[in-house]
Amino acid sequence: MPSHEAFASVEFEARLAYGRLIALLAARSGDLAGAEDALSDALLAALERWPVDGVPANPQAWLLTVARRRGIDRVRHRSRADAAQAELTRMYEEAEATMREDQPFPDVRLGLMLACAHPAVDVSTRTPLMLQAVLGVSAERMASAFLTSPAAMTKGLVRAKAKLAAAGVGFVAPPPNALSERIEPVLDAVYAAFTLARDEPGDGALESEALWLGRLLTELAPSEPEAAGLLALMLFV
Repeated sequence: MPSHEAFASVEFEARLAYGRLIALLAARSGDLAGAEDALSDALLAALERWPVDGVPANPQAWLLTVARRRGIDRVRHRSRADAAQAELTRMYEEAEATMREDQPFPDVRLGLMLACAHPAVDVSTRTPLMLQAVLGVSAERMASAFLTSPAAMTKGLVRAKAKLAAAGVGFVAPPPNALSERIEPVLDAVYAAFTLARDEPGDGALESEALWLGRLLTELAPSEPEAAGLLALMLFV
C-alpha cells in the first residue's frame, strides 16, 4: 500500500476512534496518562506497519490490541513478574480476543468524560482535559484559546491526570438513574469550550470540537434533556 494512503488511514482512525480507545484503555487500567502513552505507541506502530502490511480489516481493534500489549509491557517493566503474572495474562488474553473480534467494541466515552469532570480535577482544567482525552487535542493547540502558555497547559493536564490516578477515579458511566446527578460538570465544560471559542472569532476549530462533544453527549446520553438542550442552544447560536 502506498505510504500516503496508509498515513491517511492512520489519521482517519485516530480521529474517529481516539476517545473510544482511550476510554477503553483507561477503564481497564485506571491510568489515563498510561492509556494515552499506550495508544500513541500503537499509532506509531500503525504508521510503521500499515504501509507494509496494509490496513487491517478491523483497524480500531488492531490499535486497541497493540495499545494493550504496550500497556502490558509497561506493567511488566514496573512490576515484579511473579506478582503481576496473573494480571498480565488476563490483559494479554483480552488483547488477543479484541484482535479476533469482528464486531465494534463498546463505547465507554461517557465514563471518560465524567471522569474528566471529577471534583478531583480543578475546574479550570476540566474542559482542556476532556478535549485532550476524548478528542486528542494537544496542549499546544489549546493553550492560546485558554489564555495560557503551552507549558502551563501541559503541567495542568499532567497534574489533573495524576490526581485522577491518586483518587482511584473509575472511568465507567454510572447507571441511568444516577447520570443526571453527575452530568452537569460535563455540560458546563462543553459549554465553556463553546463560549470561549465564540469569544475568539478566529478559533473555529475549538467551536467545532465543542459541537462535536455536544453531539457525542446526546448520542451517549439520549435520555438526558439537558444534553439535548445544550446542543440545541449551541447550534442555534
